[in-house]
Amino acid sequence: MTRVLSIKAIEPYFLVCRFNNNSLKKLDILPLIQSHKKLNGIEQLMDSETFKKARVGEMGEILWDKIITTNYNGEEVIWDYDISPEFAFENGIQC
Repeated sequence: MTRVLSIKAIEPYFLVCRFNNNSLKKLDILPLIQSHKKLNGIEQLMDSETFKKARVGEMGEILWDKIITTNYNGEEVIWDYDISPEFAFENGIQC
């Protein structure tokens, strides 16, 4: 099972991820932000301070807390935004 062990935000919209197989890959997040622009709140990741708050979740995913806002049964619900470790590994560029 692929897991991200650590991440480091570098240039705007790039993360360097260390995986449980000792691979180190650089991942461009901007295309994801742009492709998910329909998600209310995703634009927060364009802010460098918010972007730098990326962390590794319990399942080895890349996670930003409380980014996406939706309306569910008439109530506002705030969701985390995450990127699977498999996606990060397959789409990252070897460092």
